This record gives sequence, C-alpha cells and structure tokens, in this order.
Amino acid sequence: MAIVREAIQTRDARLTSPHEDIWAWLLHVWSKSAKQQDAELWPTMASLCSAYEQQGDDALTRACAQSFLSWLQREIYQTIRMSSVPDFKAQLMRDVHLQLVLLRSTTDLRAPALQYSHARSLTRQLHLHVGPTNSGKTYGALVALSRAKTGIYAGPLRLLAHEVWDRLNHGTVAPSVPPRACNLRTGEEVRVVDEHAGLVACTVEMADVTRSYDVAVIDEIQMIADPQRGFAWTQAVLGLPAKELHLCGEASAVPLLRQLAKLCGDDLHVHEYQRLTPLEVASHSLRGDLSKIERGDCVVAFSRSAIFQLKEQIEAKTGLQCAVAYGALPPETKSEQAKLFNAGKLDVMVASDAIGMGLNLRIKRVVFDTLSKWNGTERVPLSLSQIKQIAGRAGRYGTSRDEATSPSGLVLTRHEDEMDNLRAALAAPVRPITHASLQPTTQQMETLSLMLPHTTSSRSSRRRPSSTETTVSTLLDDVKALARLDVQSFTLADFETQKRMSPIIEARGRDRLTQAEKEKWANTPVNFRDERAVEWVGNAIELYAQGSLVEFEACAENLGTMEAEEAVAIEHEEAKARQAAAQTTAPVAVYATQDESVLNIHTLMLLESLHRTLTLYLWLGFRFPLAFCFRADVEARKLRTEASIQFCLEAIRVRRARRLTRLGRGEEAKKWLRKHLPSSSS
Repeated sequence: MAIVREAIQTRDARLTSPHEDIWAWLLHVWSKSAKQQDAELWPTMASLCSAYEQQGDDALTRACAQSFLSWLQREIYQTIRMSSVPDFKAQLMRDVHLQLVLLRSTTDLRAPALQYSHARSLTRQLHLHVGPTNSGKTYGALVALSRAKTGIYAGPLRLLAHEVWDRLNHGTVAPSVPPRACNLRTGEEVRVVDEHAGLVACTVEMADVTRSYDVAVIDEIQMIADPQRGFAWTQAVLGLPAKELHLCGEASAVPLLRQLAKLCGDDLHVHEYQRLTPLEVASHSLRGDLSKIERGDCVVAFSRSAIFQLKEQIEAKTGLQCAVAYGALPPETKSEQAKLFNAGKLDVMVASDAIGMGLNLRIKRVVFDTLSKWNGTERVPLSLSQIKQIAGRAGRYGTSRDEATSPSGLVLTRHEDEMDNLRAALAAPVRPITHASLQPTTQQMETLSLMLPHTTSSRSSRRRPSSTETTVSTLLDDVKALARLDVQSFTLADFETQKRMSPIIEARGRDRLTQAEKEKWANTPVNFRDERAVEWVGNAIELYAQGSLVEFEACAENLGTMEAEEAVAIEHEEAKARQAAAQTTAPVAVYATQDESVLNIHTLMLLESLHRTLTLYLWLGFRFPLAFCFRADVEARKLRTEASIQFCLEAIRVRRARRLTRLGRGEEAKKWLRKHLPSSSS
C-alpha cells in the first residue's frame, strides 16, 4: 500500500497517462517485495514443481507474472480504500483495478469444465475402453454408436473419420448392425449423406459441442496430452453433451480421465482389453540382412529417403514387391497402398510411423529399421508409446473382429544391437498421462487482444506492424505468461505452429487483417518442412489481404507443382492409350514410358506438395468461404493429383522390377513381370 501511495505522490503526471516506465518501475518495486516470499503472492512449491515438470521455464514465467499481478491488484485495491486519496486519483486507480480484474478473469483457465454448461447439466456415463493395439477396444464403442439414434465419432485423422463414416453407411461395423446414414465432417471435407442423419463422423477438432447426442465416441484418447493438438481432445471430453461418452485408447490415460470425470461430475466405467492375438519379440534380428524379409512383413523407417532406399534394397534382394506409406502421401494414396498390401497384390509394406494410426494392415511381422528418428534438430529415441503402438500392428485383425491375420504377431529390428532396447520397451509398464492440454477459447483470445497494449512501432531496424493490432506471436506470448491453470490436471498447449505462422501473416498480410482473421490464419495446418507449401500459404494470405477472390493457380505460380502434375497426367493418358491398344488387363503403369525424367522420386515430392496445398485451399474454404470460393475446381484437381501420385508410385515400382529382371536378379520380380507385362514390352 505504501508503495502505491508513493507512486501517487511522486508520479502524479505520469499516472494520468500510464506509460511503460510506470509499469517497469512497479515491477522493480515488486521484485523487492517478492524476495520476502509473501505467501499470498506465490503458489505452493509443490504446484510450481508440478508445473515446471510439464512446461519448464514457461511455468516459472507464468508464476512470476501471476505473483506480480496479484501483488499489484492487492496494492491498488488497498490504496483505493484510503480516505486520503483525492477523488480523481481514486477513480484512476479504480479503472486500473477493474482492468486488472478483467484481464485476470479473461485468462483464468482453472475451471475449463464450467465453460460447457450444456454438458454440465448432464451426469454423463463415461466408458473408457483401454488396451494395446489390436485389442478390439474400439469395437464395442462403434457398435454402441451404430445403434444410437444420434451420435458422433471423433477421431485424430481424416482417414479414420472416413473409415468409420464408410463402415456406418455400409453396415460393416458388426454383422448384427444394419447400415446407418452418417455424415462426414473434417477440416477439408463435408459429405452430407442425409440432412436428417443422426450420426456424424468427424476429426476431433470438428466435433460440435453445442449439439446433444445419445452416444459419442472419441478415439485415441491418449492424444489429450499432445502439446499441439491435445486441446481438441480436452474440449471434446469436457464439452460433448452426450448421455454416453465412449473414450478409446491406451491405458496410460486412465488416471487423468478419472480426474476429469470427477471435475465434470460424471460417472466413469473402465473397460480393459487384451490383445486378440499374442505379440512376441523374435529371438534375433534380421542381422542387417534384408534378404530375410518375407511376405506380409512391414518394415518401419522414419524418413521418405530411408523408405524408398529400403524399398529398392528389399526388391533387389528378395524380388518381392513393396507398398509404401508415409506421412507426406495423401490419405487416399496410403489407403490404396494398404489395400494392395492387404489383398496380396504387393508383398511387403515399407512405411513410417504413419502405420501406427489410421491404417488397417494385415501384418505378420513388424521390422524396425531403427529405434530412433530425426526430430528436426537431432536424432532422438522413439518413445515407449510409439514403439508399443507400431509394434502392436503385427498380427493385426482386419476390419472384421473375428478374422485375424495370423495366430500371433512378431516384432524385431533390422540390427541385433537394438533388440535389447526393443524387448525393454515392450516389457516396460505403461507411463500414466497426468495432464490434459488446454488453450483459451477463440472468444477469450479475441477479448485478450483488445485488452492488451497494441504493437505500434519499434526502435529496431526490423520492420514491425504499424497497425493497432497485436501480432499473433505477441498475443500467444502474453497468453503463456498470463494464463492461470489447474496445474494438477492441465497444461497449456504448445503454440509453436501458430508462432511460426505469425511472421508470415504480418509480412504478407501487410496490416490489412483483423485480429480474428490473423488467428484463423495462424491455425492453418501447413507443413513447415515443405517450402513450397509455406510459399503457397504466403501467397494466399497476400491475395486474401488485398480483398481478392483467391484462385488456387494464382497462389501456386512458379512453384513447379502444377507443371509436374500436368506432365504426369500426360504420361498417364499415354499409358492408358497403350494399354487399350494392347487389349490386356495388365496394370496401366506397365505401359508407362521408360524415361525417368518425369516419373521419379523428385516428381513424386512435387505432387505431394501440390496435394498438400490443394488440401490447404479446401481447409481455408471453410474458414473464408467468400474468398476461397473455387472449391469445385480444387476438388477436381485434388482427385487428378491423387491419381497422378498413385500412377507415379506404380510406374517407379514397375521400372525397378524391369531393371532387376534385366540384371537377372529377383525371381519374384520376373514372375510379376511375366504375369503382367506382354513379352513384346519387356
């Protein structure tokens, strides 16, 4: 109180127009007071340690900010109550105090469950289905959904949402369940089968928490702790107003879900499942010998280059034909590759950790090329959860619960020195998830942006925004510092993706975007490892900021992606013509040109970039429908691109088989070519 009294007495002029130096001075005085370890200002050491374990220095920054604001709010309030303070100064202090109260209430995330009054009006029955991969834990939940009058499935991937949507509409969830009309909603796609359909399958970010449901299913519930996307699972768990809420995933989520059920006042029922087929670790590795790869194997690597290198080596040493699946491939192409593998038309799957989620594969053995991966900065070991989830794909059931691929699944590594690590990882107990990821709502972010000081200019030489709007990066830094959390159950989401978008938005938006528009653009799911996709998004922001109708082609100029697709499309049409002239049933890729200048890995990468940007356009079309209005044209181009990617993959595989045959290597390759390729073309 004496501190603020001193401020009033010595800095009257400045208090009538508070500037940055006033707050810097207050912060300096507070720092002296904080050294006294005022119990009212600091959180308990246990809470602080818990927060630090989750988010490191960010938690300490938040604790200091909260301590300062608590101290300031208390001192100002006590000063207001002083009878000796002149009326005009007391009014100024009341205004400051009110601003502080509003600021702290806006960033108060300690009771997120109370934001969802509709869900809190129910005593929901939470059914937690937990078990390892290939345990059938999702089966019962989907049966309950298919029998409900109204319901929703929320999954982590468009591929999974599409699969559930397809199974519900075709009645293949269970033999006793007839087809049900179900609509599809993802970030890039909406398919309305029936306007009055009671069921919807969606990605978890698209789950509508304003509608009532009889049954809701949330898949891969362990992702609630994911730093980037976990907040969407948290929102769905806390907010879906469903009589029955089925949560499917790993047993690691049980402790956290018990806490959340208690916070929500819901009843929790835990259902534990065991694998439908046993999982065994092989007695030894491949010992580096890829000739030991067998039909039905899945070899797991963690980069595109490693995947294609393994594919070539396996085909050369065994003659077996390989399917591929990795994150950069479109979901539709991955699904097609999985179908070819499951049908036995391709012998081996070479894949990334993309197989850990979203693909039903009939795998006999899982072979890890390595147990580490590059995280963008350094090589890091796979987590226990990743190893367990990928290994669990061995011996996997198909879409029908009573059909197993093999009596048991086998898992091993390529090199012997990693076998002990594999055994230890699979034998390790499950590590419990203790915190759910959380972030402020869109409304809270908009309110906060209006309350905080705006960025107007900078003394540095670098260009800074000159508008009265706060940059996305600055706003997110403020959220990190100001948010108040229940640190026993929640942790703040990681805003790194949005922060990486911020300089692009400021540079290309040219101060023409509102704060709400900036926040939408910041959430654009761009792959920052793809320079072409990043450039495309920058072009799209610039055209949108100019008020133009955004055409896909205008954003993709000079990127080389459209030209690559056109070249492949021409090759595809010519191959179809040769196939028709030959009047055979051989795959169209057999008739592709032998010229490697078009159908190669580099072209495939360009097509993948093109598909990413087409998907981004569709995503933006739902957020800015008036500007991104050429949806039909983009959807048609996307289908053509998917066909070109599939054709390019097949052509690369056929050319490889031809090369092996000419070299006299690979009996299986010879058999495949004799079956599909006319003798006149070999």
